[in-house]
Amino acid sequence: MNIRQIAYLAGVSVATVSRCINQPEKVSEETRNHIIGVMKRVDYIPNPSAKSLSTGYTKTILCVIPTLCNEFFNQLVEGSQAVLREADYKVLVFSTDSIEDFWRRVDQRSVDGMIISGSGFINSEELRMAKIQVPYVLIENMEQSESPKDVTYVYSDDYKGVQMALEYLYREGNRVFGVISTSDTYLVTERRRKAVYDFFMEKKDCRLCMVKAHYADLQDAYDACGHLMRLEERPTAIFAFNDMMAIAAMRYLVLHGIRVPEDMEIMGFDDNPVASFVLPSLSTVVAPNYQLGESAARLLLEKLRGNAESKSVLFPVELKLRETTRNNVKEYRDKL
Repeated sequence: MNIRQIAYLAGVSVATVSRCINQPEKVSEETRNHIIGVMKRVDYIPNPSAKSLSTGYTKTILCVIPTLCNEFFNQLVEGSQAVLREADYKVLVFSTDSIEDFWRRVDQRSVDGMIISGSGFINSEELRMAKIQVPYVLIENMEQSESPKDVTYVYSDDYKGVQMALEYLYREGNRVFGVISTSDTYLVTERRRKAVYDFFMEKKDCRLCMVKAHYADLQDAYDACGHLMRLEERPTAIFAFNDMMAIAAMRYLVLHGIRVPEDMEIMGFDDNPVASFVLPSLSTVVAPNYQLGESAARLLLEKLRGNAESKSVLFPVELKLRETTRNNVKEYRDKL
């Protein structure tokens, strides 16, 4: 079945069917409904490649993320997809942490726009050179970067979130802290690490022990926790830069007879859906990941509709106290 056959069955010209598919606003409602009824009756689906050739638009958005192994990025994609689906856009997901891989594999002519998250990609010379030729929105705080000033982006206040978590653990009486950080190549790591250093610059009665692990490698975080536990002055609290690393660290603690939270308090960041299901359930900083994806998609749609004004949208974060912090164990369990 092709467009000529649809035109014959509907009793209209090929040009009218083409307008109905590509520019429906130029066809009367009665004619449009008649043609759509014919297409449904014969189960006709327009060829997207042909449609993009006639309109110049693919109705496809590319979501670029560094990994599929972290629920944070999956939530971003789901939020974006929910908004874009309503606007009749398809979403393609491209997972890469390499700018070279991106330029080798992505044909910008095949998409109308991009949503990009994962600052290993964002914090690159390629982006600053503005090689991206389609409208795009970043999920990252670009205030301190050297990227073009007309960038539109959404982000959560993770600097404040880190300080909130550390302040809570400090009020719990902890003075020796273990922090599991991530790779140096990410803007989010730089920002969260700065929040850590700024906090301990003010807390002269505290000691900080920071180790690194890959943000999506559970074994790496497990081993990092082991390093902290072998220190001569062992921490009494651990803060990890994401929930996955915190959960891996917690497994090390449990397997080595270190009670959580009695002997060691632990907090993560993101509020990964699994955080409330592990035992003990993980206290964390809640980042509105799904909402970040939704907001990025709405801003991209604005750009595609001709609004070129750059914007930045900040989402607040909050603490979610569960069973890995001492003073809230009974209160949390009573609510279950």
